[in-house]
Amino acid sequence: MTTPRPPVALIVDDDPIGRILTREALERSGWEVQEAENGRLGLAVFTQCHPDLVLLDVMMPELDGFATCMELRRLPGCQHIPILIMTGLDDFTSITHAYEVGATDFIVKPINALLLGHHVRYVLRASQAMQELRESQVQLMEARDAALEGARLKSEFLATMSHELRTPLNGIIGMDQLLLDTDLTSEQKDYAETMQQLAHSLLEIVNDILDVSTLDAGRVVLEREEFIIREIIDDVVSSFQDRTERKGLTLSREYDSQVPEQVCGDSVRFSRVVAALLSNAVKFTEQGAIRLHVTSDATASQGGVGRDVALLRCTVIDSGIGITAAAADKIFQPFVQGDGSDNRKYGGTGLGLALAKQLVELMGGQIGFDSELGKGSRFWFFVPFP
Repeated sequence: MTTPRPPVALIVDDDPIGRILTREALERSGWEVQEAENGRLGLAVFTQCHPDLVLLDVMMPELDGFATCMELRRLPGCQHIPILIMTGLDDFTSITHAYEVGATDFIVKPINALLLGHHVRYVLRASQAMQELRESQVQLMEARDAALEGARLKSEFLATMSHELRTPLNGIIGMDQLLLDTDLTSEQKDYAETMQQLAHSLLEIVNDILDVSTLDAGRVVLEREEFIIREIIDDVVSSFQDRTERKGLTLSREYDSQVPEQVCGDSVRFSRVVAALLSNAVKFTEQGAIRLHVTSDATASQGGVGRDVALLRCTVIDSGIGITAAAADKIFQPFVQGDGSDNRKYGGTGLGLALAKQLVELMGGQIGFDSELGKGSRFWFFVPFP
């Protein structure tokens, strides 16, 4: 079993009596002591012994304690070594200058042995604590960098795999559509239509994964094109008609008179958000109605966004199961579902609302919801459009 080495202190003082007294005080406290009679020798001794603590006298010829402290701080391995200035100048200017040149602390001469023992123990403990903190920060930075690199690789993998999956899926959907255009028995047609629905559902999941990975990688660039609002929303609503009819739900849309006919923006991303909210409403509504209400908030557009900008607001109201308080806190987190159990009733990837939130914020808007458990939910978002 090896005995741990005692801590090493370096005393730099041109007064031999002062060095003797300081040495005795430190050795009584268990320190191993090295000495130097001036600043130049002190720098040389430091590079040889690499002490745990340096005690510097201020008043020395050629290179005083302040200058020696500055030179020590420039040496490799001395950036964080505690340096204690021993000064007979108990004045504010000298003490301030000591800290400015890199001293850790100071002690006033004549040296009191008991006080010095306590002082160096405190300084050493503080230095060790700071060193541990710096090492922890380095470890945290390395862990953060590793996590960021892992997230980047994950996003790249998801994007690559999503692209690879979409090609055969589109082929399956196309070939199935060709099959549906041929003469089929009612049973064969039912099978082909079921396959078409399942393939479209799988393609939606793949598209969500691709969109989320693209957003995470910061590779999404918004388009700026003129589009007619009602045409875009009507197309999205029409794509949900079959699904709502199969569940016996009523799906309607309403437009306020203030809604502009045409705006300029990214119609594809806008329709994706509307589709995500409608999909969520259809999934969690077993009976009743789903309503999409489209307005243009004139009061908000006058409050800072500018007269040439329409603040388009879409609200999806359903009569579904509602949202629990526990699920409400994580409703917009990716890959998270309100019910994460293995036997959950409602499927899906948990990406739809997270994707909607990212897209809305990318377009400069906001998204939110109100819900009452067992009575339904109201999801809304608004986006500024020229």
